[in-house]
Amino acid sequence: MYNHVVGMGTARQSEEQITTQGMDTHDSFIWNNSRLRHRFAGGEFQDYHLLGDSGYPLERYLLTPFANPRTRGEERYNRSHTRTRVIIEQTFGLLKSRFRCLHRSGGSLQYEPRKCIKMVMACMYLHNKCVRRRVPLPEVMLEAVGEDEEDPDDPPPLQEAADPRPRHPRGFQTRNDIVDNFFA
Repeated sequence: MYNHVVGMGTARQSEEQITTQGMDTHDSFIWNNSRLRHRFAGGEFQDYHLLGDSGYPLERYLLTPFANPRTRGEERYNRSHTRTRVIIEQTFGLLKSRFRCLHRSGGSLQYEPRKCIKMVMACMYLHNKCVRRRVPLPEVMLEAVGEDEEDPDDPPPLQEAADPRPRHPRGFQTRNDIVDNFFA
């Protein structure tokens, strides 16, 4: 069985929210069934947006890249989206470097799925403590950050055209408004 973790981070490179699933599941399934999504859908975070890769559904509060950008504004939006989203990727790299048990070079966690989820959550909690207290990563660990760019276990991202994920017209409108106001 495969444990799947979806994280939400901040520019401070700390994990602010995690969602776990004890099975081989696509990110969008985990997102659609998360408490955080329901909080966003309920309007709790009206002035905020999340960024997701193309594996997530486009919603008014969850912005995804354009699969086939048609304008310079859409291309600029995608570049900015990628540069911003890389923060969470780097955060996972730092987490895996600080806690090598989470890095695939060590194999996999040989425990029951529920115990693995608790271990990942404990590592994230401790990582956040280290970030807040400015505990530096040892030099050896810094070299490993970024070597885990693409995980072959990750499901491939879904394409925009033939995509069974739910689409929300307000998501398209929000993304288009952002492109028009900031990237055109």
